[in-house]
Amino acid sequence: MLHSLLAVPVVIPVTLLALAVCTAGALARPRVETGLVLGLLAAIWSRVNTPVEGRILHTWTADRGFTEADLLSVAALAVALLTLLRCAHRVLRRPARRDGAVAGAR
Repeated sequence: MLHSLLAVPVVIPVTLLALAVCTAGALARPRVETGLVLGLLAAIWSRVNTPVEGRILHTWTADRGFTEADLLSVAALAVALLTLLRCAHRVLRRPARRDGAVAGAR
């Protein structure tokens, strides 16, 4: 079933577009959900990029290697990690509120 879905010619451009839009969104406004979706899209891209892989940059075995198209997955994972770290930093930096305190009251 998955192999037949990956054979559809529209999967590669749609996945690449979703990867680009989600990366731009994660860089512009970091959210945990965006970081998680971007990580998922990076994993999906590594599975569907077979027809557009390009040159082999590093070979591990005769049928496994690291290609130019795999660089997009690495970059997307780096942005996803950066997004999650920025969200964690924002949560940790937020001051703890007292139980009875009203937001904005002094």
